[in-house]
This record gives sequence, structure tokens and C-alpha cells, in this order.
Amino acid sequence: MRSILFSTVVGVLIVATTFWYVGTSAICPVPISYRLGEVDERFPISIAEAHEVLAAAEAVWEGELNRDLFVYDESSDFTVNFIYDERQQMASTEEEWRIELDQQEAESQKILSEVRQLAADISAAQDAFVVEKERYETRLTAYNNQVAAYNNAGGAPEAEFAALQKEQAELAEELARLVAIEQDIRRRADEVNELGETGNQLIELYNREVLQYNEIYGNIEQYTQGDYERERINVYKFSDTTELTKVIAHEFGHALGVGHVEGEGSLMYYLMEEQPDTISLSEEDTVAFLEECGSGNELSYEVRRIIRTALSYL
Repeated sequence: MRSILFSTVVGVLIVATTFWYVGTSAICPVPISYRLGEVDERFPISIAEAHEVLAAAEAVWEGELNRDLFVYDESSDFTVNFIYDERQQMASTEEEWRIELDQQEAESQKILSEVRQLAADISAAQDAFVVEKERYETRLTAYNNQVAAYNNAGGAPEAEFAALQKEQAELAEELARLVAIEQDIRRRADEVNELGETGNQLIELYNREVLQYNEIYGNIEQYTQGDYERERINVYKFSDTTELTKVIAHEFGHALGVGHVEGEGSLMYYLMEEQPDTISLSEEDTVAFLEECGSGNELSYEVRRIIRTALSYL
């Protein structure tokens, strides 16, 4: 009788535990075992690089929380896949266009910088020319006054006459030099104006293309780069390994049971816009994780871990 009662109690406990586990198994199912799945060869990434990014995405969560949350296992049914579609094709086109815009901006800035430097040089030359012209005019006025005085006196002595002729020749040479300088300044100013016009045209072209770029790509993006389904993460697009790490780390968060949080800089924010390139968990990310998974010391967490471990051997 006692054995029957004991068996009944054990059976009830097993059934109750089973129902409890089934109902709560999706809550923070750590450690999550996963593996790299399908990688479309059209993505600009190698298998080795994909593994490095997966490890980096793991570290975002595990490093800051000091928890073993993920296990890479080639036999796991949970896969991270790279699915190529129009989103990645568009991302590649966007990157090419962005590189072209960056080059146009750099060329425009280079020309504008050159124009500013040349304009400064011309301004300095113009200032120096004005000083020399004033000096010439002062010297010419003195010469004319001296000639007029000698003319009024009936003529200049022979020695003075020779000096006046020499001064006249030097003034003529100085005038020719000043005329040449003025012409050179005007020529350089014309060249700077032409160069400035070229720079303005490049800037106008750049601004038009930026507007077109923003019309096509400038909308704030939700996390359409990837998604999480039960035992499957699909990556659809990325521009570089930093963005890819953000996407996978974000989807890892969903796999942990963490939903979207507030804070534009948060990893789990629903828009990809303001997250820094140095990827880390925000306070909102951490709070959301702890609400879902606790500190890891709770009895329920430990029971689920033991049951999952036991089931893995069946």
C-alpha cells in the first residue's frame, strides 16, 4: 500500500514537474547551444569571419553579465543563417553609393581648401602690391615735383639732369613691374574663381546625390537586418562586421527571451540608429535580461538547467 502511494506521489510530481517545465522552458533557456547554419556565398564574409562574429556577439552578453549563456555546438538544432535577398543587395548598393559620396565630399573639400589657400595668397599679394604701388606713386610725385621745379627755374644742372633721367628710367621699370604684378594677380584671381566655381558645382552635385541617397536609404531602420524564430536566427543584411555583430547580438537577446527596450543607444532598442560601434549592454538591456533570467541563482533557474541537461542525454 505504501509503495503504491509512493509511486502515485512520484508520478504526480513527475507530471507536475513536466507541465511546469514545458510551461517555463522558453523562459531564459540558457545555456543556448547553437551553430552556424547556411551562409550564402554572396555575402561578403568567410566562414571563419562568421565564426569570429558569432563569438563576439556572444561576448557582448556573457562578458558584461559574467554568465555562460551560449554554447557553440555543431550538433545543435539552433542555427544562425545568412539568407541573401534584396535587403543585402540593397545594402551592397548603399555601401558603394556611400563610398562614392564620401569620395565626392573629399574632392569638394580638397578643392575648397585649395581655393581658400589660393585666395589667401592672392589677398596677401594684393596687399603687398598696394604698398608697392603707393611707394611708386610717392616716388613718382616727388620726381614730377622736382622736374616742375627745374623747369620753372629754366632748366636743371647737367648733373641733376642725368639723375632725373636715371630716376625716370627706374620709374618706368617699376611701373612695368607693377603692371605685370597686377596682371598676374588678376590672372590668379580668375583661376581661383574658376576653381571655386568647379568646387561649387561639385558641392551642388554632392548635395543633390545626398538628397537622393537619403530618399532611398535615409529612413530609420527597424531591425530588418535579421530576425529570430524558435531555434533559428536569420541574418539578411549588413554593411560591415560591426553592424553584423550588433544584429546577431540583438537576435541573441531575443533568443534569451529579452524583448525590445527603451533607450536609443540600447542593443535591444527596436531601431538600428544610435547604437555605438563599441557594442555593449545599456542599463535597459541589463535590466530586461535580469527580469527574464534573474541572477542565475534562483531555484527555478537551476531546476530548468538540470532538466535540460538531463533531457540532452536522452
